Amino acid sequence: MPPPLENTNRYGLLNDLRHGLGQQMFFWGRDVMTAGNLLMKHGFERLPSPGHRGTSCYRKAWQQGIIELHGHCVGWYPQAASSTPGFLFIRQRRNCYTHDLPVPVVPGDYATHQSQHDPKRLLHAGQHFCTWLSEYEAWVLDKMGAEYRAACHVMFSKLPTSRPWLRPQDAQRWWQGFVHHPHTLPRARRFSAVDT
Repeated sequence: MPPPLENTNRYGLLNDLRHGLGQQMFFWGRDVMTAGNLLMKHGFERLPSPGHRGTSCYRKAWQQGIIELHGHCVGWYPQAASSTPGFLFIRQRRNCYTHDLPVPVVPGDYATHQSQHDPKRLLHAGQHFCTWLSEYEAWVLDKMGAEYRAACHVMFSKLPTSRPWLRPQDAQRWWQGFVHHPHTLPRARRFSAVDT
């Protein structure tokens, strides 16, 4: 576990995380429509979405838990006694939460006992989820090349209500930094200013 962060750094990093996940959800949506469904090629199972007829969610076992991706929310749900809390990002709220749920939430029917009040716990849960996210993005880069995610970023940037975040190569560096050395990680806006 990385050294403790000052509260101001924690809140800044968590704000960057929320912004980045908003963009990433668009990317996952593109992945479903690309190359015969990249999520399924990565080992996800496509399931009917509970609570939303005609939509799907994607589920994969990962590190004694389940990753589930849905158009409304994404999360990691611990399956065994875990010292890492579950993680949930709700797209409409643009917010992250911790939880102790062993099964994925029904989108739109979010548990009342979610907690976002402890930034240290939320940071730990977010780092765990972003470990998978960083691994997945490295796989997409290897499978599809850098041009694919760059094109996704351009598409996202052109949407009228989008909130573009980092370019894909910078985003990957940020995800990895968030996981491995958050105590020295600059805010995302400083990555934007760097030409790579």
